[in-house]
Amino acid sequence: MCTANAAKSVICEITANYPVDGETFILHCTWTGPAPRAGQFFMIKPVRFSFFLPRPIGVFEFNPVQNTVKFLITRHGKGTQEFSQMQIGEKMQLTGPFGNAWADFLPDSGSAALVSGGAGIAPLAALVAEKPDYNFHFYAGFKTGFKEKEQEDAMLGAGKNAKKVIIAAEDGVNALSGRIVEYFFEPEKYDIIFSCGPFEMLKALLLKCNKKDVPCYVSMESRMACGAGACLGCTIRTTKGNRRCCSDGPIFSSKDLIINE
Repeated sequence: MCTANAAKSVICEITANYPVDGETFILHCTWTGPAPRAGQFFMIKPVRFSFFLPRPIGVFEFNPVQNTVKFLITRHGKGTQEFSQMQIGEKMQLTGPFGNAWADFLPDSGSAALVSGGAGIAPLAALVAEKPDYNFHFYAGFKTGFKEKEQEDAMLGAGKNAKKVIIAAEDGVNALSGRIVEYFFEPEKYDIIFSCGPFEMLKALLLKCNKKDVPCYVSMESRMACGAGACLGCTIRTTKGNRRCCSDGPIFSSKDLIINE
């Protein structure tokens, strides 16, 4: 796990910022700090910020040769709206990387299903890039399908290189029609399952995995102020007591999560 002591705060430069669809965009930044692992996140904010607290954003892709990191971001409020308007050459403060990583739980061999909803695809796509030879099957769900192949490729990122890719969209455009968990029929066929996405999607998936007693790990989202576990603002309840989403996670075993509340 990357702890607060291993994290670093760096003033970085925006090298690209382009939209994927009406609400989602990809932000590229330089990064010269510790190499992030798939599943970890940064606390980020513009140097000329108009909001007070940084935002936690998971790694979408890290390029150690070019020393760049990508973030897949969906506009939700003032902070992410400001990110979407940043221009090439502007400065961004990145602090991190924080949290545990998918590879901490990945068996040395076997098969793994990656199940994502919306922008939750980002940390799972990062895992495919980190472990390109692993037997991953990627199940990606979206509210709306993509009219252009370039949009779909941008959203999938390295996830499109998984051994098998299944895409579902609630509107059925250029994809299977419905929610992605509806097409995740046999969790027992996999050695392990990783997931990130909206809570209702996670809840439906976890019920399937727990019923079949298949190991499942989930990246949880929560509002964060520090990212290092000091403020306790991102505390979630588990069967092992209260845990901080940032420093104890963000990845948790489905067997530890309380999902029926």
